[in-house]
Amino acid sequence: MPTESPRPNLFLVGAQKSGTTTLAVMLASHPEVFMATPKEPGYLVFGEAGYTGVDGYGRLAHAASWVIDSEAEYLGLFKAAPETAYWLGDASTWYLSEPGAAEKLQAFSPDARIIAIFRHPADRAYSAWCHARRDGEEPCEDFAEALDAEPQRENPSHLLRYREMGRYATQLRRYFEVFGRDRVLVLFYEDLRDEPERLWQRCCRFLSLDENVRPPASYRQNRSGKPRSRLLYRLMRSQRFKVAMKRVLPLSFAAWAKNRADAVNMQRFPPIPIDQRDRLVREFESEVRDLMVLTGRDLSHWLPDG
Repeated sequence: MPTESPRPNLFLVGAQKSGTTTLAVMLASHPEVFMATPKEPGYLVFGEAGYTGVDGYGRLAHAASWVIDSEAEYLGLFKAAPETAYWLGDASTWYLSEPGAAEKLQAFSPDARIIAIFRHPADRAYSAWCHARRDGEEPCEDFAEALDAEPQRENPSHLLRYREMGRYATQLRRYFEVFGRDRVLVLFYEDLRDEPERLWQRCCRFLSLDENVRPPASYRQNRSGKPRSRLLYRLMRSQRFKVAMKRVLPLSFAAWAKNRADAVNMQRFPPIPIDQRDRLVREFESEVRDLMVLTGRDLSHWLPDG
């Protein structure tokens, strides 16, 4: 008699460009957690239609190449989970912003746990622009120009939704309503960057994991910059290459190797111009204030003159 395919019960929903890849690597290092590859299968919101967002040139966005469009294939991502893994994870950042995503996740996996991690929305937006420029999806060479172009774009990829993806309070509130606060863990990029050990302890307690298992060193993932070698860049981000690396190398070593390759190959973008950052900080002020009330976190340093 065939056994039922295991279903994911842990969703790392975003926010995009807020450290989700690093956090997914950390979680996957624990024997009680299995994270899907590709990291962002996206099936539970995009379904059989797959990913349809377009880049700034009007072409189908790169995400369409890895988003899963069949339930059988999606569930197949979790068949390789070891017996020690109680938590089966999907780290699709689109789940935070897509309308109705919380309800779809709850219907598919009623007892699931949710983890959301947030970054200053202005810095997140600029990081997304750097990522889009790196991947050849954003034609605007100036960030301010890209911000001005955003409202005129039809069905842009999520990477180009610089403002929408930063409306955290609106997005998080729905997860609290659907799953309840006790099943949603809210984290912040600053803690991942500055106090990874404390953040790890919070994750372990939330998921009832053995805290004695130490995560790999917190290597920065998804480094943004202009690739010196496009060939090396494409190779390191090939899904086939990633799967092969995962099969033959320990996760922590594979993450280290990718980080070192990016450090050599990526030429950093300059910091966000102060005037452009100030513009976004003012735009996001009310949203940040709502997030402070919703989470109880002091985010006054995210506000104008903070």
